[in-house]
Amino acid sequence: MNRLPQAAPRCALLAALIGLALAGPAAAGGASRQEGLCTTAETAWFSCRSASGAWIALCEGAEHGLQYRFGRPGQIALAYPAAGRPDFRYAHYFRAGVDRTEVSFRNDDADYAVFDYTEGRQRSAGVRVLTASGQEKTFACRGPVHSRLGALEAVLPCDPDSALNLGSCPAGR
Repeated sequence: MNRLPQAAPRCALLAALIGLALAGPAAAGGASRQEGLCTTAETAWFSCRSASGAWIALCEGAEHGLQYRFGRPGQIALAYPAAGRPDFRYAHYFRAGVDRTEVSFRNDDADYAVFDYTEGRQRSAGVRVLTASGQEKTFACRGPVHSRLGALEAVLPCDPDSALNLGSCPAGR
């Protein structure tokens, strides 16, 4: 019995399904799916899920500009800035085998640093919060990390207080 004619339609169907899966939900006729806290109309500069299931994100869109968000879709625990002009700062350190990038800001009495560090083959990313009383809490990413923090170097002011910048910033930054 020759099964080749029956196998060909199955292969074509399988190839079509694989193509749709790789192209994403928009190709299947649905809208693009939001992942994390950035909407599909925004640029996601950083996005990951913490061990508690809360998302950490830096999103940029026409409505808010650059904004840090922490929480769950539909339940944002913190959005900075809520209104007004943000004061984000950029810091970066690189040497062979080490690449560390941070975007930091101050909100009320706490300092925040969204970070993406690679040392050798080890990567750590998330947000670190330091309160005025000296308490530090790190919310580390678990699972996939979407990070394009390095691209913000051209648009954010340098953080002269960050140890990553070795105590100085290039002229004009």
